Amino acid sequence: MKDKKLPTIIFGEVLQELRLQQALTQDQLAERAGTERSHISALERAEKGPALATIFILADALKIPAGDLIGLVEQRLKTLRHRA
Repeated sequence: MKDKKLPTIIFGEVLQELRLQQALTQDQLAERAGTERSHISALERAEKGPALATIFILADALKIPAGDLIGLVEQRLKTLRHRA
């Protein structure tokens, strides 16, 4: 993979899309996940990459399996690779 930050960028996009699909604010997701809104914001803007534990916590807060969350990121990465 050429851009090592790409998975972090895609994770942020997917996280934001899932949050918005559930009509949640960053504050609401942060409360569900037991973290700060600034952490959610940093993840969505790809300023931070998620730790493994964070992926599980966020998936639980979004009421989806962690594998599905990772799968959405992986699927989008594959789509981008095929376009390149």
